[in-house]
Amino acid sequence: MYRLLLFFTLCLQACNPFGGSVQPNDKGTILIGTRVNTPQGRMYYLGAYSAIPSQVAPQDMTLLGHNIAIYSYGEHPYIWDGTAAQLFKYEVGKDNEIVAVDSIGFERIAKSNSFGAVAFISEEEAYVFFLAEGKVIEFNPTTMKLVKQMEVDALPIEKGVMVGTNTYYAFVGNDGKILLPVGADPSTFGKFSERACVAVFDSKAKSVRYNEDRRMTIGYNNFTKDFANGDLYYRPSKYIARVQDYSPSQKDAVSGGLLRVRSDGTYDPDFFVDLQKVLDAHRIISVIAVQGKDVLVQYIEKDWKMPANPGQWFGCSTKLAMVDVEALTFKDITSLDKYGTVYPVGEVDGKAYYSNFGAEDGKYHFFEQDNTTILNTKIEAIGGSGIYIARLR
Repeated sequence: MYRLLLFFTLCLQACNPFGGSVQPNDKGTILIGTRVNTPQGRMYYLGAYSAIPSQVAPQDMTLLGHNIAIYSYGEHPYIWDGTAAQLFKYEVGKDNEIVAVDSIGFERIAKSNSFGAVAFISEEEAYVFFLAEGKVIEFNPTTMKLVKQMEVDALPIEKGVMVGTNTYYAFVGNDGKILLPVGADPSTFGKFSERACVAVFDSKAKSVRYNEDRRMTIGYNNFTKDFANGDLYYRPSKYIARVQDYSPSQKDAVSGGLLRVRSDGTYDPDFFVDLQKVLDAHRIISVIAVQGKDVLVQYIEKDWKMPANPGQWFGCSTKLAMVDVEALTFKDITSLDKYGTVYPVGEVDGKAYYSNFGAEDGKYHFFEQDNTTILNTKIEAIGGSGIYIARLR
């Protein structure tokens, strides 16, 4: 939702962007997305590779433009362009050439800034969510034709809450249910919801409900996934942590918690950890990775002095720790300190991948999670941070 500015020309075939088709390559292509800060704003790039590369660079990738979200399903990448309010379908050719072959326009259906994720059920069934407007659009990803437009309950706004809610990531759960963790607008320093929230769309009943939990505040709009068993965790948001620092009336709200979310979108009533309390931290920045009882957490130490200017808050010094959520103990992890902020970007062959920005040496990497929560450097991203990785099937 935090995507804007100009639309740069997509790197399509010059004369016939949707009229032809490219010969598909063998299945198994690795898809990698990066974002690069330029004088014209943040640009998104997409590359296709026959195997995990050691390095990716924008000059070897396809320029997507600004205001982009990257998805893939089956053999195809799908790109949401928020400036054009269009969803583009791509094919990958024999030489790993990425070519747009079809698109759907949503500009007459919903406002682009209310976009909140694409979710795929099958080759014939997928959904685009505009829950801020209470709209869900079903489309066929094979034919790229609209199937149905649905009016549903919009994202809930509590009385007195000033920080707007949003969704951005979707997870397909049991029996066709799609889970969308609800986050909050980071740009407003007003009252925020003191309830966690997950939107659950039932693709069979074509309805949405919002599951809330009072054990922690509204968090981040992406789950952390335990790749050992598939468990999903609703995690804290650095954006809410920043708002909380400048909102005295909510300074004691539990914003640094961790909730387990079951595949039907309900919360595990027997699991909740106040990570901020366990770490005796000033604030929790992020839950990066989960492996069983071990949770990798980025946090701000308790004696940190917040700046008077909120614009300087994100420059805070942070630490990383491995929290044992059963014993409620932790140990600091210094090996990742040099990489700055680390965040999840996708999955390849059952292994989780992460990227970073703010490294001491100014370099960007993709990290692969091994059989523990330890992250190993796998790919160097030249010029910009990683944002997406997946294997096309």
